[in-house]
Formats: sequence, C-alpha cells, structure tokens
Amino acid sequence: MQMVRNFKSAKIQLTLTNSDHPKGVKHPFNNVSESVTNDQVARFSAAIEMLTAEKCLDADIIVTNQVSMNK
Repeated sequence: MQMVRNFKSAKIQLTLTNSDHPKGVKHPFNNVSESVTNDQVARFSAAIEMLTAEKCLDADIIVTNQVSMNK
C-alpha cells in the first residue's frame, strides 16, 4: 500500500492576552499559505496586536494534510 500526502489547509492560531484574560485566549485565522515564513507570522501577529491592543503570547501554525491510500 502506498500513501500520498497532499497539503489541504493551514491556519495560524494566536494566543492573545490582556487584563481580562491574563493566561491568553486562542484566536484562529484560516486560509494561510502552505509556505508561510516566520517573518510573515511575526508581522501578522504584530498587526493583530496593533489592531486589538492585546499582546501576542505565541503563535501555532496548524497544517492539515490529506493522505490518500493507493492499493
């Protein structure tokens, strides 16, 4: 059996914190490119910080692949 893995989707999930949520709240952003760079993630999180006045604790890049099983 041969398995073929294909990119399906990706999203960035930022953990943002403020005085109401000191441990942070996760916010997902869909439709991220498969080849997103660290610099792009850093710039995106900085833009979200400016728009929300919250602080970004971390970012998760979540990639979904589809695996086809050829028999």
